[in-house]
Amino acid sequence: MKGLLITLEGIDGSGKSTAAKQIASRLAELMPERRLVLTAEPTTGQVGKILRAELARASSIETRPPAAKQMQELFLFMADHAHHLTKTVLPALETGAIVLSDRYADSTAAYQGVTLRGIVPDPVHWIQSIYRPWNLLPDRTLLFVLDPHAALQRMQSRRGRQKFERLEFLRLVDENFRRLAALEPERFVQIDAEQDAKKVAEEAIKAILNVIYK
Repeated sequence: MKGLLITLEGIDGSGKSTAAKQIASRLAELMPERRLVLTAEPTTGQVGKILRAELARASSIETRPPAAKQMQELFLFMADHAHHLTKTVLPALETGAIVLSDRYADSTAAYQGVTLRGIVPDPVHWIQSIYRPWNLLPDRTLLFVLDPHAALQRMQSRRGRQKFERLEFLRLVDENFRRLAALEPERFVQIDAEQDAKKVAEEAIKAILNVIYK
């Protein structure tokens, strides 16, 4: 049985992490015979822990870090993604599992594509070109679309807000995600994340089942 890689993307506050758990639970009910792996990026591995620590440290800094710091952050994301691929995603797919990943390489392109503005030309395309020779493309990517202002309101109660959780930044990230979806309409399925959580999960399940039973 062929494995299937489904990725969930969207700006912070779009509800994809909550949806991921609901999707996993529902798929387990619908297909109890199929192995399901729910995973996420950044990972909880060694590189992922270093990356999370760096992001937490940077969240308290309002000024733009130097270019070298931005590049360090990008390559930490990439190293963590490589670890995720080799240790979790590829082994699971080889067993025929359905892999649900809460964030994947598209998040790096969308987010770091903002932080690297003015450092490299067309950073989203540049980041994708680095990934292309070794990355595994998802079978389907669900993009949870939500107005950045609404997303920020949802996150008001969060403790220890990160640097990514700022309105103008989220607007730029949202633009990058929409650009990625427009470039690959056959891979991306856009889901209206302003709906209630149950409807969002239902749309996501429908999109995944369409891939499984196509």
